Amino acid sequence: MQKILWRVGAITAAVALAACSTQKETPVEPVTSSDASSLTGIQFSQTPAESTGKVMGDYQQYQPTLDALKSDNDNAAMSFLNQQPHDNAMAERVRNQWLKSLGKRGQWSRFNAEYAKLDKGGIDQENQCYAQLSGADKNPQLVQDLIKDHGKLPLGCNTMLQNAAASGAVNQNQVWQRVRGLLSNNQTTDARNLANAIGQPLPASLGTYSGSGAAAQESLLYSVTNANARKDSNIGSRIAALSGSLTAEQLGFAYGAAGETHAKSQNFGVALPLFQQADKAQLDTEQWEWYVRSALRFSRWQDVNNIIAAMPANMQNKEDWQYWRGRALSATGQGGQAQDLYQKASKSGRNFYALMATEALGGKVNTQSNVKRASEAEQLRAAQDGKIARAMTLFQSSVSADDRTMRGVAQQQWRFAVRNLNEPSLLAAAAMAQKSGFNEMAIYAADRTNTLIDYNIRYMAPFRDITTRYSAQVGIDPAWAYGLIRQESRFMIGARSHVGASGLMQLMPATAREVERKIGSSSVGLDDIEHNIKLGTWYLADVRNSSGSETMATAGYNAGPGRARQWRANTPLEGAIYAETIPFNETRDYVKRVMANATYYASLFNEPKQSLTQRIGTVPAK
Repeated sequence: MQKILWRVGAITAAVALAACSTQKETPVEPVTSSDASSLTGIQFSQTPAESTGKVMGDYQQYQPTLDALKSDNDNAAMSFLNQQPHDNAMAERVRNQWLKSLGKRGQWSRFNAEYAKLDKGGIDQENQCYAQLSGADKNPQLVQDLIKDHGKLPLGCNTMLQNAAASGAVNQNQVWQRVRGLLSNNQTTDARNLANAIGQPLPASLGTYSGSGAAAQESLLYSVTNANARKDSNIGSRIAALSGSLTAEQLGFAYGAAGETHAKSQNFGVALPLFQQADKAQLDTEQWEWYVRSALRFSRWQDVNNIIAAMPANMQNKEDWQYWRGRALSATGQGGQAQDLYQKASKSGRNFYALMATEALGGKVNTQSNVKRASEAEQLRAAQDGKIARAMTLFQSSVSADDRTMRGVAQQQWRFAVRNLNEPSLLAAAAMAQKSGFNEMAIYAADRTNTLIDYNIRYMAPFRDITTRYSAQVGIDPAWAYGLIRQESRFMIGARSHVGASGLMQLMPATAREVERKIGSSSVGLDDIEHNIKLGTWYLADVRNSSGSETMATAGYNAGPGRARQWRANTPLEGAIYAETIPFNETRDYVKRVMANATYYASLFNEPKQSLTQRIGTVPAK
């Protein structure tokens, strides 16, 4: 149990851990370069702090106002917003929701007036689309970007695209490309509406050839691009059989859609030939990525190089593909060009591929902060910023009331408060939040800096004695445990996921009960810090011991050990390739983040495993 005492003008924190541990915590010694600079140029808003009563009164009205907007209640929105003398996250959310309601009803005069009051950094995508319809904004690029999107879009954006199609702002070829993409993703209503906008309705029965013209051909194309058809291992032959009835462009789309399906199902041997027959001009971002991954899985380095070289420029410039193209060039004897790409990827931040590229260049992780920790006076300046003070009032109240919904609103307000801060101000706010126990938002603020880096906040290590002790007992290094906790909960005591995982290490109740049974431990609840870490480290070690790989164990911790085993290859596989070819977006990102986190923590703790390349290792064969 943790209590935070907060008042503007003073920063005090009382952390009660009696239910969790009676041992005194050993603090992590700051690792700061001897020539680190002091913070200069701190600039906070002039927004005055509001009383606790005002903030909590707003909170009590917040959800009822959002509920009222579901029924297009303009008066509820106006009443709430009229009570907000200053911008805040609750007001921004209410205004965005109100704008969606106004846009849906075509109330353009009021829409434009309210739209002008939004901070540009807080405009919802759907309202950007409605602003094109209302004339409040003129952004032709938004139309061009979204017409290429094959996924589900909100009502306002679909309406914008339908208007653009009807007016000729996008050509019919672009329209049909989105229609076939929507059909392949089972968004049939949106596909029909877009086809109707250009006066070429799709047949009532999709998958058959009825009538003539483009709409009939797109319907026939659906017979090989719908979700069930794409799963067929002979889908390539089925697509080829339609070559007399469909255009080369339509056939090319079908090959790309089928390639993505088989790659995500780990059928890379089927996927790669399908991608090779695809129309590259129609591949969307995900399809390009799975095309590369299919070649990566077989270490076909010349193909990897060629595929990335053919990607759109914005994709080629991502650190992921800079690194993998560097690997491909190195493997095919073009070391000079590889070095250039590694250099670019290494400068992309403190992410997985920046570290991998740094190590490919012969460097290593560096965790020396280049700026001194914000002083008490600088933290006090952050506390006196009215936007930040509002977040802290909500945070303190959420802790006192054990109200996780309010904690979420406090997080929203924090993100709103720090959105436009410069780097010195971000670090002052981060230090204040860390001292007050708002750990997840301290990390959020510290993570937003690119030039001034305070690793001791960015990779904070609370509960060090507990985590080190239980990690040692089960034979895992504390850095890995910390890398996982940072990703799972950001050290937020009592964290809950939408699927019911709990605590610092985000254990599912059923998993916790099974671990308790195996180790003979009684349950004292997953919000108990010590018990959560005890169970989590044991489970992490158990998954590692059964898999023989930290990388696969990390995937298993997130998606389940059974799934993680299914993603192996028939031969030992480089851990980075295993991670890159995980079919779940969440788990793929999770594994990369946890392993990179662990490398940073190993450096901070001066542990032996300070190489990400070595840590990620090799995943055993099936």
